[in-house]
Amino acid sequence: MGNVFGLGDVLVLVTVVLWASSFTVIKAAYDEFTPLAFAAVRFAAASAGMLLLLALLRRPLVIARRDLLYAALIGVFHVGLYQIFFSTGLRYTTASNSVLIIAVSPVITALLVWVTRAEPLGWRQGTGIGLAFLGVFLLVQAGGSLSPGHLRGDLLTLLAAASYAVTPVMVLPLLRRYATITVMAIGMVFGTLLLIVAGLPEVLRQSWRVSPGAWAQLAYAAFGAGTLGYLFWYEGIGRIGPTRVAAYSYLMPVLGVAMAVLALHEVLTSRHLVGAGVTLVGVALTRWPARPQEGTPPAGRQMETVPARREGG
Repeated sequence: MGNVFGLGDVLVLVTVVLWASSFTVIKAAYDEFTPLAFAAVRFAAASAGMLLLLALLRRPLVIARRDLLYAALIGVFHVGLYQIFFSTGLRYTTASNSVLIIAVSPVITALLVWVTRAEPLGWRQGTGIGLAFLGVFLLVQAGGSLSPGHLRGDLLTLLAAASYAVTPVMVLPLLRRYATITVMAIGMVFGTLLLIVAGLPEVLRQSWRVSPGAWAQLAYAAFGAGTLGYLFWYEGIGRIGPTRVAAYSYLMPVLGVAMAVLALHEVLTSRHLVGAGVTLVGVALTRWPARPQEGTPPAGRQMETVPARREGG
């Protein structure tokens, strides 16, 4: 894989920008869309785009019957529950807080790995976990002095991070037998079905007479941060490896916060900066040295959120 900057690096960096910006784009879209209506339509379109890409690339969409339920469960956590918590949480909190809280997903994953005794927890990872959650507390306190509305949004976003964090632990057995894009496409379809069911009341109440700008935001979140983000991310993993990809993912919260401040005019106080710094140091300690499974992205992630963040939103 070498150390030369190449196409794999470009694809991953493009994905980082797509996912980092998705937090701001989705937050802005809430001026005209309700959160779950937006998420349901977004992932219905993203799933269709993913299946179309698989057909065009002639990638197999075949999985053994015994593994189908497991792949569906991954989608339930990674797309369904993640988007329900993320989308609803973003309504009440800032895009800046959202991108930073979602960034702790690898920390929760490390904690789950330790609890299930899959791997031991070293002193560096233990310290990182403590610092990451301290940073999240500082962010929540700085953002709303623990006001009920703001606190609700941050806690829902933390639940989204936890939903996504389950994915790397669950997905590893399937990735030993199938291509990543195949597993994620199947998971995305099943997760989208849950999202559509959960979002149906908002879909029925939503007025679809929205501005062209709002439709553009939906298309960007669905096909840019969604379909293309997933495709570029996993192609990047194949070209440069998960360890190098994980290093690029550290840019996501920094870019996400910068875009939210510039585009949405969100205010960052010194307490925000301290909380952000403590959170990112905690995440870095937890993820260093990077493990192979940590190549899985964080939302808006996302993601949209393996497609993290989620994708980012």
